[in-house]
Amino acid sequence: MAERAPARTLLEKIVREGDHTIEEWCERFDETARRMNERAALSPRQLQRWMAGQVDNARPSARRVAANLWGHSFSVLLTPPGAMAATPRAPENTTHGGGDGAASVLEAVTIMAAHESSRHATEAGGGVSPASIEQVQSEVWRLARQYADTPPLLLLAEARHARNLAYAALDRTRRPSQTADLYLAAGQLCGLMAVASFDLAVWDAAEEQARAAHVYAELVDHAGLRTWARGTQALIAYWSGRPRQAVVHVEAGLDGAPSGSAEARLRCIEARAWSYIGGDPTRITTAIERADDALASGQGDDELHDEIGGEFGWGLSRHAACAGTALLAVGDPTGAVERAKTALRLLPEDPFGGLVAERAHIDLAAAELAMADLDAAHAALDPVWLIPVPQRRHGLTDRLAQIGRTLAGKPWHRDRQAGELRDRIEVFNVEAQARALPSA
Repeated sequence: MAERAPARTLLEKIVREGDHTIEEWCERFDETARRMNERAALSPRQLQRWMAGQVDNARPSARRVAANLWGHSFSVLLTPPGAMAATPRAPENTTHGGGDGAASVLEAVTIMAAHESSRHATEAGGGVSPASIEQVQSEVWRLARQYADTPPLLLLAEARHARNLAYAALDRTRRPSQTADLYLAAGQLCGLMAVASFDLAVWDAAEEQARAAHVYAELVDHAGLRTWARGTQALIAYWSGRPRQAVVHVEAGLDGAPSGSAEARLRCIEARAWSYIGGDPTRITTAIERADDALASGQGDDELHDEIGGEFGWGLSRHAACAGTALLAVGDPTGAVERAKTALRLLPEDPFGGLVAERAHIDLAAAELAMADLDAAHAALDPVWLIPVPQRRHGLTDRLAQIGRTLAGKPWHRDRQAGELRDRIEVFNVEAQARALPSA
């Protein structure tokens, strides 16, 4: 048998080594385009031309979908596989399977160059200019608003760089107004690193970063950051198996919390903590009712929750999703289905949600399963399988693992379709666990 010719492009190597046919890859491309609301489609003939590097003028929308599906920028996908080894890399995650990475090679080099420029600009002249502080603040806004679409490892590296710029500026100024702005930005960036560490299930680091965010909030007496940090500490405690400690953090955060979305977030987290503890179900429903009332009051004017938004935000879609999670835990799958569908319906028009859409899809699947509708659960999970490995956050994989455990019990343990879905969940989560932390 003749030896197979070497792959001409990275894309060809990915397709060859993957578990899909060319036709199936085209179907996945089209599914990804629909999920991204991009007007793009891919035929087998066009994919074969891309694999050969024969591309004249691919549309920008197709390039964006290809980058999302295969984990590399379009230009990198068309380079020879060996060319990647000669290009310097920024710290990124290591994955098993073709195509997934925390950042493409060209993107990594571009980011490194930008970091070098911003670091030198901040340090130039020995003082701290208003522009240097504005640069750090703009990074907070950018990273918070792009969080849902950024792999946690990349976000962690970006936030760390911006925080270090704030630290460097703090070393060169003693002006109270400047130090207050820089301490606040440092606290916000520590908060983003806490969530990124949470998404990687590195609990000690997540807790330490959240605690640092709270310390900075106290230092500058910023009620919004203080409340948000307490809520994040509560989430970390909840997910790491300490729901009573989560309630303690929530109660501390409610003291002096800004009205509106900031309070609503804490109340939703409280409901989930009580659902984990069990006992009196009215504690859960009461917390949800108070959360709904706080958000409906329309009084939110906190800079962090209501202006910056993104990962710091608490919009209608995220609120509905979190309430749905608590309702599912308390044994109200009908209410959970309604809330999850509401979250997905509101997400496109919610500038402050910060919601990872696939999370609501998983909660919807769990609620449908609780109502014994396996077909609906299966359909709800379709968008989840398209998530690239670097973006498979712990909040997603843990929810899927819970569904897997449900499928392993009665009445599903002997159902063939349920078994296939359980196997797919296991593969998805094993691939996510292959992520490696950056070396620096």
